[in-house]
Amino acid sequence: MTKIADDPTRWQAIATRNPAFDGLFVYGVTTTGIYCRPSCPSRAKPENMTLFQTAEAAKAAGFRACKRCRP
Repeated sequence: MTKIADDPTRWQAIATRNPAFDGLFVYGVTTTGIYCRPSCPSRAKPENMTLFQTAEAAKAAGFRACKRCRP
């Protein structure tokens, strides 16, 4: 689990909704308890985002899958 501020490359992938990064990581939104693909059209404040290597890691941390991007 990594804060988005600690990884500018992945933050750029999320900010630009780059589908090339889908499958490489997911991000969880701490205020909603949802995790998404980097290309998801949903948005959150960077300070509320946490990075996970896998969807399984996000689930283990208590997050559920986004219903928009279906990671």
